[in-house]
Amino acid sequence: MLGKRLATAAVGIPVAVATVWAGGWAMAVAAGVVVAIGAWEFYRLSQRAGYGSPWTLGILGAGALPLAAQAGTRWTLAAVTLVVLSALAGQLAARRGRVLGNAAGAALGTVYVGLFGAHWVLLRQLPEGMAITFLVLTSTWCADSAAYFVGRFLGRRKLAPDLSPNKTVEGAVGGVAGGLAGAAAAGVYFGLPGAWVVAGGLLCALSGQLGDLWESALKREARAKDSGVVLPGHGGVLDRFDGLLFSGVVAYYVFAAWTGGL
Repeated sequence: MLGKRLATAAVGIPVAVATVWAGGWAMAVAAGVVVAIGAWEFYRLSQRAGYGSPWTLGILGAGALPLAAQAGTRWTLAAVTLVVLSALAGQLAARRGRVLGNAAGAALGTVYVGLFGAHWVLLRQLPEGMAITFLVLTSTWCADSAAYFVGRFLGRRKLAPDLSPNKTVEGAVGGVAGGLAGAAAAGVYFGLPGAWVVAGGLLCALSGQLGDLWESALKREARAKDSGVVLPGHGGVLDRFDGLLFSGVVAYYVFAAWTGGL
């Protein structure tokens, strides 16, 4: 398992770095593909949990949001609104039971995966956007890796056994330390202010682990070990990008306010 994780990282990290470095429509298209796969995994989990969600609409809507974000924030709002309205109308047309749960699940797939993922495009557009995006990436990835290894070898006390029995308090603390270390590395490379490094490292480590727990809750309700099988050693796209979905949103609004990008 560890070998597969490292092999996937060896391929995926250079691709992610090149995509962020390019920015613009190249990053938006790449994010759209990743988000669409993540939305597909979300709807599979939703169906396993007993909810009927419009797969095609939700997947297309989620995948379009990073492109809408690249085109402008008004297009993002328009895309979200259209998908949610369509989800509500679709439930009326289907005339099935559990209208509330089904419609909510359909809308959530687009907002959680699509809208959160689109914030990475917005993050890259900020002043100093490339440096900030790399800070968030390295911090979240390092936090995730540190939490995994510290929890595996030193973990004793359970963090949230009802959601994810393998996560520990020691792993969470290690994740925060790893997030700060990853942010520091990016900060030194790009010459970012120390306050950005500390705040970014802490926020990304904490929000990333929150995103991980949220996805664990989804899988627990769906009684699934992984969200998919796309990434060897990691499971699905949501298994690998769950923390990034949360940290990207938090980091965008913090750094947008800091840099005057709001």
